[in-house]
Amino acid sequence: MADGFHPNDARIDDGVLEAFLNGAVTGELREVPGIDRAAVKTLRKNDVTTTFQLFGKFLKFKKEGRSCKKHCDKFWDWLGEIGINAHRSTIVRSVAEKMDTMFPGIYVANEFD
Repeated sequence: MADGFHPNDARIDDGVLEAFLNGAVTGELREVPGIDRAAVKTLRKNDVTTTFQLFGKFLKFKKEGRSCKKHCDKFWDWLGEIGINAHRSTIVRSVAEKMDTMFPGIYVANEFD
């Protein structure tokens, strides 16, 4: 098992990711690539009921001086802690890249090279 997030572990069609990155956010958790019904149920049990709250959770792990890799690892770890293991890297990559469209520089892909 992997011991942290790596974008290469994400299984996502480029067209699906592009549509998510360029689309409007509705708040529906299933709009995030990688989030299935089971993940929605788990997130709701952990008081995350909208995409906006999931984005907030991601942003919560961004601390001053924390690298993008460490930031993504913290979010990846949290998803695992609450019981989301399927498609976890896809969820992290999707959320991180979406946040980068709003906060340029929050996701730095070359940190994972």
